[in-house]
Amino acid sequence: MELPSNVRIKKGLWNIFPFSKYTAQAIYPNIYFTKDVFEDLKSNSPNPRYIAALKHEQTHIERQKKVGWVNWGLRYIFSPNFRFNEELEAIKSSIKYLKNVKGNFDTARSAKFLSSWLYLWCISYDKAKEQLDGCWIEV
Repeated sequence: MELPSNVRIKKGLWNIFPFSKYTAQAIYPNIYFTKDVFEDLKSNSPNPRYIAALKHEQTHIERQKKVGWVNWGLRYIFSPNFRFNEELEAIKSSIKYLKNVKGNFDTARSAKFLSSWLYLWCISYDKAKEQLDGCWIEV
């Protein structure tokens, strides 16, 4: 698959963060993936989960551009409600793609992440699960 020019391999400082090897990041204008995910996305038959992750991060980039990346970043860090809503919009992009390729989306797993330290406890597990289940039905 040909990747957009703003998709990059995580290097340098990214490697000091333990969570970094399990996640992707979108910091306008670039999207950062681990080398393994990046290489898989470049292959002739990339893993649909990684394509869904790319769609997710592309949504973050579009929204950062619209709001302004500094404003978006500050709101993302300091507003749990904003952070959850931004993740929900990006997750909808992933769900839409996964449904189109007859994939599935583990709402329980995603709710667990969204209600954890990784997302600064932006929402309770039960509320996240309810919202994500609704997205799966809605999209």
